[in-house]
Amino acid sequence: MGKATLGILGVAAFFIASCAPDSRIVNGESSRAESCTITHIVDGDTLDLRCTGGSVERIRIMGYDTPETYRAGCSAEKRLGEAATNRLRQLAATSPVTRVERHGLDRYQRVLARIWLGGVDLAQTMVSENLAVRYSGGRRINWCAIMATSGRT
Repeated sequence: MGKATLGILGVAAFFIASCAPDSRIVNGESSRAESCTITHIVDGDTLDLRCTGGSVERIRIMGYDTPETYRAGCSAEKRLGEAATNRLRQLAATSPVTRVERHGLDRYQRVLARIWLGGVDLAQTMVSENLAVRYSGGRRINWCAIMATSGRT
C-alpha cells in the first residue's frame, strides 16, 4: 500500500472514530461500578450529572415532563414548574443516584436518560406527586391549557 492510501485510510479511521457515539450514551443501565452525582438542577426535568471518570453531562430526564420555568406560557405554568424544580432539588439533596439508563441524545444534544434516586424511578416520583405528567417525547405539552382545564390556574 502506498503512503497516499495509508494516509486516506488513517483520515477515514479518525473520522469514523470521531463520529462514533459516546460509549456512555447507549441503551441500558449504567454499570454497577459507576458512581454518579447530580451537580446542578436546571429545571424539573433537566439536570447535570457527573459519573465516575466522566465529564458533566446535561441530562433530559426521560419518562415525564414538567412545566417550563424559563419560557412559561402563563403564570400557573411558571409556578408549577418552579415547584417541580424545587422538588427535584430536594430529592437530589436527600437521595443518591442509584441507577442511570441512557438512551441517546435529544435535538439539543442533551443525554436522554432514566434516573433512579434512592432506588426509585424519578419519573414515578414526580408524576405521583402531581408535579409532572408521563411523557415519551413528541409535541410540546400545553401546560396552560391543562391547568386551565383542571382548575389549577
